[in-house]
Order: sequence, then structure tokens, then C-alpha cells
Amino acid sequence: MKLNKKFNLSLITIAIFLIASACSKPNHEETTSKKADNHIALISDVNGIKDNSLNQSAWDGLKDYGTKNDLSEGNKGYDYFVPKDPKDYQATIDEALDKNFSTIISVGYTLKPNIIKAAKNNPKKNFVVIDAHTPKLKNLAGISFKNQEGAYLAGVAAAYTTKSQIVGLVLGQNSKEMASFKAGFIQGVRTTNHKLHKHIKVVSQTVGNFSDANKAHDIAQEMYNKKADIIFQAAGKSGQGVFKAAQEINQARPVGQKVWVIGSDEDQSKLGDYLAKGGQPSNFTLTSVIKSADLAVEDIATQTASGKFPGGKTLKYGLKNKGISLVQGNLSYHTWIKVQKAKHKIIDGKIKVGTD
Repeated sequence: MKLNKKFNLSLITIAIFLIASACSKPNHEETTSKKADNHIALISDVNGIKDNSLNQSAWDGLKDYGTKNDLSEGNKGYDYFVPKDPKDYQATIDEALDKNFSTIISVGYTLKPNIIKAAKNNPKKNFVVIDAHTPKLKNLAGISFKNQEGAYLAGVAAAYTTKSQIVGLVLGQNSKEMASFKAGFIQGVRTTNHKLHKHIKVVSQTVGNFSDANKAHDIAQEMYNKKADIIFQAAGKSGQGVFKAAQEINQARPVGQKVWVIGSDEDQSKLGDYLAKGGQPSNFTLTSVIKSADLAVEDIATQTASGKFPGGKTLKYGLKNKGISLVQGNLSYHTWIKVQKAKHKIIDGKIKVGTD
């Protein structure tokens, strides 16, 4: 009898263990399935994820999302793909699809036509284009930045800082997005120019793409030679040529006679580090207009994970929701206060910034 009691007790213990295991198993599978359904691939343009610009910001956002949600980097979680040439855009998208990523996020409007095509051909996958408006497809979303708002603040900063009364603007290529940078910057300069009773001239030129740093260098060099003392660059990786031109000039001058660069997309302060004539360490990045692609990527990844992918919509990011910002950088305290006042007027709707 004692043996039977022990035997029965063992059976009961085993049964309880099996029931507990069975009850816990669905929850484990549900969690795994949820993560599997949110595998995300980032496709940069040809400049890659270390461009000190929008690609890098977007990848930082995806990494942060992956870390916070225990996703691994690679095919089982999140990863990035870099096309070698614009002709490879479609093949790169196809590669990500072949590796079963459920959400494809692309950076820049140059990828937009290929992403639209892929979205139409793959209705069960989610697609996102950063920095572009998109057509209304259920599996396609756009992320758009109010470039004009940040550019306006850059114009205010430039107008208060310039000594030569000539400021430059170097853009990547002609497009609706670049036009908004130009409109905002010129409006910011002209509005401040009127307040200060100055006669500030804005000179502008387009590189033609986002990857030709040599051409951007030559454009910037010519602007500086014609007495521009500040250049706002919104040219992606091409913009590194503007920094190079400024560095060459500043290295041959005393620290008090420097020319400036205003960065874009990320805080580009570190690109302005240099040694002035005489060996004094200094920095010539006046400020940077930041587009928080990292924030936008985290937002859309989180929505997708909860089953609320914003298909058919273009999500807009500006000063109000912290998608656009301007860093203080090397701005004087007086100028920074003026920039902050302009910022709040834009948020409150007291300043309307044009886009064209």
C-alpha cells in the first residue's frame, strides 16, 4: 500500500508538471511568433549607414528598437542592406524580401519608386519610405520631415552670425524635399535680415546628387572665395565636401577668422574639429539641423509590432513633435535665444514657413 501511495503521488506530480508545461508553452510560442512577425530590414541609399546623415540616424533608431525588444541583429531580427549603385535598388529590396523580413524601411526619396513597386508586388509585407510622401497603399507608409522648419531656424542663426553679410546654401539635388530646405533657409535669413536692417545675400547651388563630395567641395570653395562666411549644407554625404573646404580655409587662418558650416540630418559638430593657424584646436560647425529619423523608425517599428502599421499614411515630423531640432553648437547665447523664440513661434503657428 505504501508503495502504491508513493507511486500514485509520483504520477500526480508528473501530471502537474506536464499540465504546467503545456499551459506555459503557448505563451512562449506567442512571444516568439510576435517577434518573428516584426523582422525589420533597413535599406540605405548608396552612401551606407555611416554617412553622418539620414542613413546613420535611421540605423541608430532601428538598433535602439532591436535592443529594447530583444531582437538579434541579422536575419532573425533586424539588419541593414546597402546597394552599391542606384541600379541595384530593386535587387537589394528583393534580397531583403528573400530573407523573409516582414517590414522593409528605405531611406530617402530616391528609393521611393522601387519601394512602391515592391509594395504592390508583395501585399503581405510592410514597406516604409523615409523622407518622402507615399501613395495610399495598405502596406506602404511614408515618413516626412518638415525640413523647412529646421532650415528656417538655420537661416535665423546664419543671419545673426554672419559678418560678411553673405551666406551660402549647398543642396543635394533638385527635388520637393530640397526645395523645402531652400525655402525655409531663405525665409529665415530674410526675416531676420529685415529685423536687423542688414543686407544679407544668400547664394545657393545644387550638387546634383548626395554622394559627390568632390563637387560639393568645389562649390563650397567658390562660395567662400566670394566672401560667404557661413554655408548651410543639406546634401547628404556630398556635404562632407563642404566641411573639407571649410577645414582647408580655417587651417590657414587664426581661430578668430574662421568660416562656418551648418550641418544637417545629424549633429555634425565632430566634422568641424580642426587645428587653426598656430595649432590651436577649434571647431567650425556653427550648428546642425537634425532630422530625427531614429525617432521615426522606432515609432513605426513599435506601431507595427502592436499590429497597427500605418499603411496608407505619411507620418509627419517637425518641431512640435521633436522630429526636427536645431542644436546650440557654437551659436552665441544671444543668437540661441533668438532661435528659440523663432522655434516657439513656429510651433504656436505665429510663423508660417513656406515649402517652395
